[in-house]
Amino acid sequence: MYQYETLEAGKLQLQISGDGSRIIWSARELPLENREQADFWRCHMDDGYYRSMTIRSSKQKGTAEKFKDEIIISYPQLTGDDGRVFDVKLKIHIKAAVHTYESLEMWAEAENQSGARLNELQLPFVELSSIASLEREKDIYYKMNGLGEKIINPWETLKKSHSEYMAADYNEIWNVVQYPCDAAMCWSGVESGGHFLYVGRHDNQFRSATLAAGLNPRGSGKRMILSISNYMLVQPGERLESAHSVISLNEGDWRTGSDIYGNWARGNWYSVPEKPEWVQDMPGWQRIILRHQYGEVFFRYGDLPRIYEEGMKYGLNTLLVFGWWKGRFDNGYPRYEADPELGGEQGLKDAIAQVRQMGGHVALYTNGVLIDITTDYYQETGREICRKDIDLNEYREHYQFSNDGMLLRSYGYKSFVSACQATEQWQEKLLENGRTKLSFGPDSIFYDQMGGHLPKICFDETHKHGKRGDTEAKWRIENMDAIVRLCGPEVAYGTEQCVDAFAPHVHYHHGCQYGNFYGETAFPDMFLRTFPEPIMSDRFLHDDREDFKRILNYSFAYGFRFDVSIYRGRKSIISDLPDYAAYVKKLLELKKMYRDFFYRGRFVCRHTPVLPEKVRMTQYENADRQILLVLWNDSDIPAEFTVCGQTVKLASQAVTCLPWKG
Repeated sequence: MYQYETLEAGKLQLQISGDGSRIIWSARELPLENREQADFWRCHMDDGYYRSMTIRSSKQKGTAEKFKDEIIISYPQLTGDDGRVFDVKLKIHIKAAVHTYESLEMWAEAENQSGARLNELQLPFVELSSIASLEREKDIYYKMNGLGEKIINPWETLKKSHSEYMAADYNEIWNVVQYPCDAAMCWSGVESGGHFLYVGRHDNQFRSATLAAGLNPRGSGKRMILSISNYMLVQPGERLESAHSVISLNEGDWRTGSDIYGNWARGNWYSVPEKPEWVQDMPGWQRIILRHQYGEVFFRYGDLPRIYEEGMKYGLNTLLVFGWWKGRFDNGYPRYEADPELGGEQGLKDAIAQVRQMGGHVALYTNGVLIDITTDYYQETGREICRKDIDLNEYREHYQFSNDGMLLRSYGYKSFVSACQATEQWQEKLLENGRTKLSFGPDSIFYDQMGGHLPKICFDETHKHGKRGDTEAKWRIENMDAIVRLCGPEVAYGTEQCVDAFAPHVHYHHGCQYGNFYGETAFPDMFLRTFPEPIMSDRFLHDDREDFKRILNYSFAYGFRFDVSIYRGRKSIISDLPDYAAYVKKLLELKKMYRDFFYRGRFVCRHTPVLPEKVRMTQYENADRQILLVLWNDSDIPAEFTVCGQTVKLASQAVTCLPWKG
């Protein structure tokens, strides 16, 4: 029989055996439980040949001691699944704490004297066979996929994540997302039986992590796992402490998780950047490519005033200009100079000045991450400062943009490496390119991909991160702050993607993650309620396809600025699609009527009136704390219903705004 030490946090209780091998999860008056041999942490060792050796808490022998509100479990050594013993001393700390709600806080210390590297620690590792209800099919997993995803009945739905044994699916089936980006925040959870189980990492260093939800293998008993992977990369001879994570179970819904994470962030590191006034009121932009990847010229500098005027007819006052440099779009990175064939330096300056004189705004693009491997810069500098994988090979990306022919479509055209932000040379290049853009007099300088990009750990120890490749976010933020200083108070800094860690250092975001565009399970409410301040665009509507109104209604309801990019910025502008353009104008006029809510207010989730199926609602609060309901009939038939004592009639794919009268 095992003797157990116990910690409680609200209804949640965790018991740990004296030798640290067994746990019992439970919750007062709820059916929350786990199987007998459930793990509560795992780690993975790497000796350079056997690259992923699993170590499970349930197979270790240690000592658990309780000190007031904390249990410390000490393991003198670790044993792998294959019986191999590693000279790694591991301490797991579990503490009862208050993070808005009563919670359990977990972290670890690892001292590695083995001949292998401790690559990864999965902590917390919450393995349960039921949560707050035995009606598992009613559970909802709130995944931090992009801005948020709502997955109903995860016990069944997540089975689709099976890798067909590319991974060890005979142990668990895993559904994962990386932070920072594609996950915009580092928390997730399950809504079950009127309660919300929160699992989040509270790390103001923003180290790389993976949020994972796991299921039992095919044909075995029900279990679900919520875990966070910390990539500690503890080398032989090193001693490191992990990031802290928090587990909390509370009555309510996903909003309790939003409160826990948001309150921690605002109390420790999150702030709202000061930005130029015009950015706050920006309704969207036309995104255009002047010269395409394969060389075709779509527009010249002298066309910019005309394109701006056409956009203003429909309410768009900004141009986001791609492919303006000699060398073609997505070519020659990181070298940018005006293209004589497009009008030369003076032509670009004059065109931008003319747009600004007419009251418009211009943002000039450069890429903040990619290096073209055909350039001299790559040969002389880029190959040294680019990110490297676990085998010290370059991470490479390949683009397949093309024209009518099949060669580029089939086999691709451009190859890039991605710069490690933790290098002096790259910061210098970012600022040099910023000065180049500023010389043309734009309202904004835009650096693509800096706000997220592919979340890859760099293993090149010659970079400033050294052995801590999971800490690149620190230097990314330094580079962002240097760009903002370069901009001064009048020029805006924009980038692609939005992650909580980087949002305080950016003025606006070109959306690119799940939730910035319509999806059946998209639930950007998770991010927007937690951090309503960042200005983001929508993405990926490129023509007047059959469901274009649905896509625009979604963007309208969630307050995204319109990214109008006809044919993905090629050939045409907004006025070439009259039905699309007219609907954009209609929505922007409605937004303008309620500008104190959409542009000067904030996204909230306060009221939950009963609505017909397929009628969706979002809410905004203005400075006077008044609430505006945005109602959208996302169905193929008309809807009639009552809200706030008022009868609302909405045609199929129609929207309206209604002040809340509670």
